[in-house]
Amino acid sequence: MTEGDMHETIRGLYQGVFDPMAWQRSLYALCRYSESSQASLVVVDAGRHTVLARHAVDIVPGDPARPTRSPALPGGLPSSGSLPVGSWHIDRREVPLAAPARFPLDGNAFDEPLHTSTMTCLVDRQRSHEVYLALQRPAGEAGFSEDDARRLDWAIPHLREAMALRERMHGVAAQSHVSADLLDRLPFGVIVFAESGKALLTNPAGEPWVRRLLPGTAAADAARAMAPGTPGAPGQANGHGWRLSRPFGEVFRALADPGTLQATQAIQAIGADGRAAQIVALAMKPALYLTPDWQGQPVLVTIHEHHGSPRAIPAVLRDLYALTPAECRLAVLLTTGIGLPDACLQLGIKRETSRSQLKSIFTKTNTSTQAQLAHLLTRLGSVLTEPAPCDAR
Repeated sequence: MTEGDMHETIRGLYQGVFDPMAWQRSLYALCRYSESSQASLVVVDAGRHTVLARHAVDIVPGDPARPTRSPALPGGLPSSGSLPVGSWHIDRREVPLAAPARFPLDGNAFDEPLHTSTMTCLVDRQRSHEVYLALQRPAGEAGFSEDDARRLDWAIPHLREAMALRERMHGVAAQSHVSADLLDRLPFGVIVFAESGKALLTNPAGEPWVRRLLPGTAAADAARAMAPGTPGAPGQANGHGWRLSRPFGEVFRALADPGTLQATQAIQAIGADGRAAQIVALAMKPALYLTPDWQGQPVLVTIHEHHGSPRAIPAVLRDLYALTPAECRLAVLLTTGIGLPDACLQLGIKRETSRSQLKSIFTKTNTSTQAQLAHLLTRLGSVLTEPAPCDAR
């Protein structure tokens, strides 16, 4: 392997943090360089007594990075805990196996009759598991030697570091997936504005409010929208049928000013159809480790509109408190703010029936007032709300 090939292999290991095919190509290069027929990364979990071939490649003519469809576990692995990190173990055997040598965990041999020589390196050891690089040669070829192991020593530190980066990236990706799903389920709009006025992040409920608060998409338009006398002044429509109690540009400038003493601002918005929305804006901590857009003073804006109770609330109340369908309908209706007489009219039930149902609801949910019940349902429905409908912008 030339120096250029070595650098390309190392580069592929680190690119594999984001590109699985780059990882496969580098594993293939190590397989070819060591004159092996198969290379695999094997995870030995001593606590669960499991062995898993996480990544594997075969030498296949014309397809330099094809992963094995069902990677087999290599035979001849050392006993768990017997190797120092970075050390190699070479297993040589004849076909068929006369007796199993030393194998991980329970000492049982793996069924791999086509390979008679296995060279294994302990890449990393954690409290819960060990990771091995296993290289195999088929029957009829010369077995591995200590020189073969020394020729691959340069790759092990890079392989260990690339694996650690992959694990961290997968953890961040999992958190991002959960956070994005949770953000979309919030019953209120969320917008994060950069100091320039650019919208950095929105959820479906907050997306239509970007242009309502800061008309225009370019930074210049945002700056113009934040100037005094622009749409959004008290009592003036902002061009999208909403009237703001204060110009949002004024609020934005106050929060973006690092010398401001008030870290939270609020605005009341009234729609053309009489709908009301409460807008709360607060300064976020600068994130210097993110892209340049996130540097400076980001502003977090939440928009609270009433869209009714989530459709999943009745099922939750039934499972948690054994409320009947009739009790669920009354409980959900009361949380909208109407009184018991109006609820009776909407549901078409008698006053005595509603009182009996309300008493049962209070008993089952361990509440005693309509306000406590509303708070309970709001808390339970905080992640059950479907994305709020996005009005035409």
